[in-house]
Amino acid sequence: MNFLKFKNKKLFYESIAISKLANKIKTPFYLYSLGQLKFNFNNFKKVFKKISPIICFSVKSNSNLKLISELKKLGSGADVVSIGELKIALKAGISPKKIVFSGVGKTEEEIDFAIKKEILLINAESEAEIITINRIAKKNNKVIPVGIRINPNISGKTNKKISTGNKDNKFGVSMNTCLQIFNNQYDYEFIKFEAISVHIGSQIMEVNPFKKVLNALSEFNKKINQIGINLKYIDLGGGTGIPYSDDEKNFNLKNTLILFSISKK
Repeated sequence: MNFLKFKNKKLFYESIAISKLANKIKTPFYLYSLGQLKFNFNNFKKVFKKISPIICFSVKSNSNLKLISELKKLGSGADVVSIGELKIALKAGISPKKIVFSGVGKTEEEIDFAIKKEILLINAESEAEIITINRIAKKNNKVIPVGIRINPNISGKTNKKISTGNKDNKFGVSMNTCLQIFNNQYDYEFIKFEAISVHIGSQIMEVNPFKKVLNALSEFNKKINQIGINLKYIDLGGGTGIPYSDDEKNFNLKNTLILFSISKK
């Protein structure tokens, strides 16, 4: 459902004529539809109901406090990439147990803050970062849940400037490196490995890249089970696209649900 429509040659968002707002509010301004926000979130939640996911809104996409507060009311968690975003998510009322700290270049201050707030996961981008997290966790005398971002070397079939899952993209570690880290799990006494994370890009309009990722992760999960690693979460990233022209179709969420169901088998 699209809440942005023309009526009698005037552009409306929900029941409000944008021209009337433009006469009252200094332009340019940002306008958000609460109805559209609720529809989009609840539709996503409904489609994936069978697998009961934790849906984490990417705060970097929009850090508007009011908007995030409304998402919290709908049951959303938050994916953050900085201490600033983490503080916004907490201020919006999102439970720490629904917050995932992702992203490259986390500072020691940010890691320490996240540990003290006891968030759901810190997703590490490298072995060096895991060593840092373990050291800071030791100072706090806390065993903390950590995910490892894997670079699956799979294309999101999107613009190369927003592709993040190929081996040439400098994000995450290879599956072989991740396996080595898991093999050395007892070297990190203040870390509990609970997730693998993957992000293959933004504006993805096809389901096939996700199929390839889930197949690869399913096989990888079998390997790590053999060395005593039993994960709680797969943090599946990669932005599903939106149509920018009339000849483009919406991303089919139901097809992605089918892939999850097959992978769980």
